[in-house]
Amino acid sequence: MPRQSLSSFCKSHNLPKSTVYKFLQSEGYGTSDGLSADAVKAASAYFLDEVIEPAITPEVMPDGFIQSGKLQPVDKREIQMPQGFDPSEMVRFFDGVTGQATDTKSLAAIGKLAIEAVDRAMDEKLKAQRAELSQAEKDAQLLDKQFAEAKTRMQIKALESKMLAERQTGATLAAEDAFAELMALGKPQEPSPNDGLS
Repeated sequence: MPRQSLSSFCKSHNLPKSTVYKFLQSEGYGTSDGLSADAVKAASAYFLDEVIEPAITPEVMPDGFIQSGKLQPVDKREIQMPQGFDPSEMVRFFDGVTGQATDTKSLAAIGKLAIEAVDRAMDEKLKAQRAELSQAEKDAQLLDKQFAEAKTRMQIKALESKMLAERQTGATLAAEDAFAELMALGKPQEPSPNDGLS
């Protein structure tokens, strides 16, 4: 009978394929050509509550395969395949190629979910970037306006400061002149050279 595949065994008993595969490899059982009866027993004993005995169903020739004539020169017996005959073994003898099958429908569904998740993440990123850009542009415009207004105010204040400085200098010089004149009045007057010639 054809051997049960690792994928079929794991799916029928709801077991993780990678875990069962590692166990069978560690026990010395191959899986590339399906599971042997001993491999099924070992895996079921380890992962399940009971040991599964693989059923052996004899494969017989279909009815009517051998036609009997009206006059039978000899007695004919029913022809049956030998017990334990496995056609897959004959196939492997001539071919020996075994492919690896995966649930591609599930892969496609998971891939679609992954792509949709990436799309949503990119949409959120773009939304956040647009908001940041909008705020940055508003702040730049506000700062430019504030700088222009401040520059005008500073220029006016600088002009006023210059005028005040000039007035301050003029007032200081005037005060110094007045002080010097006042101090001069307190000094004794020197006699004029013409005072003794009268």
